[in-house]
Amino acid sequence: MLKGLSTSFVENNLQSSFWYYTRVKYPLEHIQPMFVDAHIHLSDPALKDLLPQIILEAKITRTLLIAVAEDTSTSALNLKIAAEAGEVVKPFLGVHPWSLQNEGFESEVMSLEPERFAGVGEVGLDRKYARDDVEYRRQREVFEYMLRLAERLQKPLSIHSRGSVDDVLSTLTTYHLRGVLLHWFSGAPNQLKVACDRGYYISYGPAVIYSKKTKQLASSTPPDLILTETDGPVKFGGVFQNRIALPAFIPSIIFTLSSLHKLGFEEMRSIIFENALNYLGSKYNK
Repeated sequence: MLKGLSTSFVENNLQSSFWYYTRVKYPLEHIQPMFVDAHIHLSDPALKDLLPQIILEAKITRTLLIAVAEDTSTSALNLKIAAEAGEVVKPFLGVHPWSLQNEGFESEVMSLEPERFAGVGEVGLDRKYARDDVEYRRQREVFEYMLRLAERLQKPLSIHSRGSVDDVLSTLTTYHLRGVLLHWFSGAPNQLKVACDRGYYISYGPAVIYSKKTKQLASSTPPDLILTETDGPVKFGGVFQNRIALPAFIPSIIFTLSSLHKLGFEEMRSIIFENALNYLGSKYNK
């Protein structure tokens, strides 16, 4: 048992654990699609040694792993991981706001054959990573290039919007996009309402279990627009004691979301997985 977790917390989460689902409720041979980690950095070096375990657990529990990227090299690695892992990994092509790009990066993106990817992300804006207005303008140029790519290919997007929610929301209005996810949303309630009114998906991670602000945002998000994520290998505090986030955390996130929306765990899980399929615009091989 994790130190700091109450007995009641563990007992309440027992029926939403991977063990319960794969060994009691649904024996392995009867498993149907169940969970989604809508934003995880499988190509991050911090997950390299854990990757075989993560993929194996995903296959056993039928967990979709949406593998986002930070630049062209991690995007290429996502394709390799997906080719080896199979259906459980959906590779995305991304250029993170902290990856300041030189002129001509577009040719690197096109060399990867973007149509081979399941989506585009992680992309977006973040003033924290811009030292001045010139760098922030460059972020916007890269972001808009990736938006045009997603629009042309009609691929779903995973968007980083920390500290730049208004800029992201205003930019998105000029594109006809098939699926938009604001990952780890941390904006204001009025910004959340704008996003939800437009039908954007909002993903919640381990922080929803212990963060009062995140709980409030999640409570205000319609269930049919919610996705779950870990953003691994990010480490989380609270009950997780600065551990690396892994897909095994997803059932506890769903349990919290189900409590916030006064739904049963299974109903919340099913809604979220259906949201994931709609977001991806694809069917899952059962």
